[in-house]
Amino acid sequence: MSGHGTADLETRHGALLDAALGLLAARQGRMLTIEEWAALARAVAGCQGRVAAEYMTDDDLADIADGRIDWDEAVDGPLLQTE
Repeated sequence: MSGHGTADLETRHGALLDAALGLLAARQGRMLTIEEWAALARAVAGCQGRVAAEYMTDDDLADIADGRIDWDEAVDGPLLQTE
């Protein structure tokens, strides 16, 4: 593995650890925000070569579509399609 690949892997794992720690802290505080859930979804997706949208519920995606958090469909995956 090249040095660039190792740095990318370390970055993705660092993001996963940060998101997991945020999730644990949120649980201890008995609350979890959409931002924390999206951070965890992005981190896990990055480690698995997937997109964050795959880990979000339809309700989460609807909230995100309403502008609750920044979302990059090219990176994070598509939001719900409204009819």
